[in-house]
Amino acid sequence: MMPFTAKGFTLVELIGVIVIAGILATVAAPRFFSAATFASRGYADAAASFLRYAQKLSIARHGGVSVVVDSDGLTLCKVATAGCAEADQMPGPDGSSPYRVVVPNGVSQSADAVAISFDAQGRPDSSLTLTITGDQTRTLTVETETGYVHD
Repeated sequence: MMPFTAKGFTLVELIGVIVIAGILATVAAPRFFSAATFASRGYADAAASFLRYAQKLSIARHGGVSVVVDSDGLTLCKVATAGCAEADQMPGPDGSSPYRVVVPNGVSQSADAVAISFDAQGRPDSSLTLTITGDQTRTLTVETETGYVHD
């Protein structure tokens, strides 16, 4: 006959794993379920996509595309002036006009420039650093020479 071998876990091991899992859930759960985390990261991603779209649109249109930055968000515009007039606002990829990205509640942004314009080759007229503050501070940068948008 074969000797009996026990298989499985002891009660002490199971309770230990449950305690460790509980501690991890207590520490990590607020980080995953905070609305501010999703709003801040989502806006940073949307702002980066917005800037990339403006650059690509300027290449397609052979210039004449600007992004106006204010405390409420980003606006796609034909001219680089603060408070882009309604006649100068441009439609987005889905045809919606004006094409804007609005800063969500609990998130704020600041920039080192009021507007940035892209030329026919997608190069910006100046660099742009956009600081997005929510649960964390995220920084988007548009490089002067290439127009590369990165965080």
